[in-house]
Amino acid sequence: MLSIIKQFLPASSRSLHAMHDDINRLQEELDRIYHRIEVADSGINMNINYKFDNMAIPIIESIAQNLDAHDEHMKMFAWEEYKRPEETIQEAKERFFKDLPKATGGLRLLQLGCGKLLEEFNTLCKENDIKYWINFGTLIGAIRHQGFIPWDDDTDLGIMRDDLKKLCNIVENDNRYKISIAYDRFVHCRQVRFLYNDENIPCFLDLFIYDWAPSTDNKFAEEQRKLRVQMVEEMESDRMLAFWHDEPYYSGENNSLIQKHYDRCLEKSKAAGIISDKEHAKGIMWAIDNLDDGKQKQWVYPIADLFPTKAIAFEGTQLEEPNNPDLFLWSRYGDIYELPNDINSHFQHVNHSELENGSSNLTMKRLLD
Repeated sequence: MLSIIKQFLPASSRSLHAMHDDINRLQEELDRIYHRIEVADSGINMNINYKFDNMAIPIIESIAQNLDAHDEHMKMFAWEEYKRPEETIQEAKERFFKDLPKATGGLRLLQLGCGKLLEEFNTLCKENDIKYWINFGTLIGAIRHQGFIPWDDDTDLGIMRDDLKKLCNIVENDNRYKISIAYDRFVHCRQVRFLYNDENIPCFLDLFIYDWAPSTDNKFAEEQRKLRVQMVEEMESDRMLAFWHDEPYYSGENNSLIQKHYDRCLEKSKAAGIISDKEHAKGIMWAIDNLDDGKQKQWVYPIADLFPTKAIAFEGTQLEEPNNPDLFLWSRYGDIYELPNDINSHFQHVNHSELENGSSNLTMKRLLD
């Protein structure tokens, strides 16, 4: 994907390869510094920590600052040359991302399958008065690409807790779909997914939960994070959850032993006045069920920034987005028109090669026919 993107840049911008040469030279210099410190301290001076703190760390910080500055300079020159005379830099960035080619092969087949599931999910929610909105990478894709990000293979939605309960009740009586819940010990989250009942179809929608909040004051969000940290500590010290260490991605018969920690934390949040019922709400809060990876800069949002949701085009269908999508995206990603860092490193949720042929390929093609 990186090589494809480079083809869209002007020839002189492809000199970004020079940046890699600079990085290699800086890495060689850093390795040389490490070696000199180790030689100087190989059992003689016994003060390697002191030398590292006082010699290496300032040099490393300086290298990092130089790399950041070099990166910004190169991007400035590249965008300036890429833009057309009548365009602004922002318009050029929007054109660049819009013109990126779609995914191909198994990845594109998976995306189209998820797109069909999204369309059906949207219809199911409309028929049953359930509110939802596209979120995170799916929201970026809708705004920036009018569909999936070319290298993305998952689908993210936001939903209020009371609407999720309503959805679960409906799906129980609908044999086309199912909702799975798995407990991820690596990030201590409760992962909720909407899927087809057919296990041969690997498409899924991740549902991120939000609660109603009586205030949009950030101090309530900080209290929510503290409660979640306390919950994680209790989970880690609970001997009854030893099985979770052996199976970190768990959806077995002992679910209730994990779930009780989420239930207890939720009750603490209610008792502390951090979350509320809909009638007394002024905002929405990122739920304790979700992961906290430090990237979610904002945990509470005014209701008016979410509702009423708006229609947005996505892979040829109409889905719902937040009333103020920029706020939701900026709080996690910053500028979505910056060149992304995860082109080659985006986590692969489904084995794309298995979709190239065999039973999965045939099942997906039948789904899309």
